[in-house]
Amino acid sequence: MKRTIKSRLKGLISVIGAAFILASCGEAPDVEGGELIKKARESYASLESARVTMTRTDTGEKEQEFVFKYDEKGLLTYSYVGKTDNKSYAQYNNSLESYTEENGKVTHLVKGDKDFAAYSKDAKHPQADMGLIIYQPGSVSEAKVTDENGVTHIHHEYDLEKISPELDEGTATAFFADYYFKGEELLYFTETTDVDIDGSKKTYAYKIEITDKNAVERVENPINTGD
Repeated sequence: MKRTIKSRLKGLISVIGAAFILASCGEAPDVEGGELIKKARESYASLESARVTMTRTDTGEKEQEFVFKYDEKGLLTYSYVGKTDNKSYAQYNNSLESYTEENGKVTHLVKGDKDFAAYSKDAKHPQADMGLIIYQPGSVSEAKVTDENGVTHIHHEYDLEKISPELDEGTATAFFADYYFKGEELLYFTETTDVDIDGSKKTYAYKIEITDKNAVERVENPINTGD
């Protein structure tokens, strides 16, 4: 079965699901670096709170941020802010009500409304689950692990015959995921997509960092509600 990858370049990674959606075809054998990545995925999914930021490596501009925190009942409050060249999206959800702002238009929903979605430890938001950290060994065509001054660098190249990146424009020619560990601690990871747009080559590269682990005191609403 072909795995479908929803590229972070396609729109914004908000409530539409995990940035990379992979169809499961059973467990594939691990590739180099897999054990470290799996531990990092499990560790992330077990957090009570955290902040995830995505930064364009060529410009240093932070394009997306996701902040989450579970309460004593295990209910999730989260905020998300993202932008591309011509799109902006923000959302706040505290499991009782949500505010969504898309290109300046604000929508408000409350629990019980048809399209309202609440999340918890038992029904995780995709961005608060292990799928945030990409790892699909059955689709990796090349894997390499190197030591760089005490930092373990895991490099994975994905087979484009087994994944289908969805792009706003152009055709993907390569996709890479790189992970950087200090011991068993994931420092950050990067995603790089090479794209052909009408014969012109372009590279999109992002650095994803997970910070404020179990240290978020309050999730702020990034949307002006007029209150």
